Amino acid sequence: MEFIYPCKNGNESWNGSINVLSESIPYEFEVNARGSNFHLLVGKHAYGNYLCIPNWGIGTELSHLSDQFWNTERLKSEYPELSNPDVISIVNALDVMQHGQFDDSSGGH
Repeated sequence: MEFIYPCKNGNESWNGSINVLSESIPYEFEVNARGSNFHLLVGKHAYGNYLCIPNWGIGTELSHLSDQFWNTERLKSEYPELSNPDVISIVNALDVMQHGQFDDSSGGH
C-alpha cells in the first residue's frame, strides 16, 4: 500500500510518499520526500517506541508516533546530519502512520 502525505515547515510545504512494507510489529515502510529515501522500522520495547532507519545508520527511541515535537527534537539532536526537511518528512510520516494505520497507545514518552 502506498499513499501521499503532506509535509510543512514554516511557509514551505511538499508531499512525501509512504509505501507500507509490513503492518505488523516492527512496522516497516519506505518514505520518499524531496529526493530522500528512508527505510523505516518502527517498533516497541519495554519502555516505549523505537525508530531504525538502516539505510541512514539511524536508531533511536521515539515518543508516540504522533508526538511531532518530541520526535523532531530527538532526531535533530541525535542526528544533526539530517536536514530539517528530512526530519520533518520522517516525523510527519510517523504521524500519518499513527493516525492512518498503526496504534502505539501502549508506549512512548
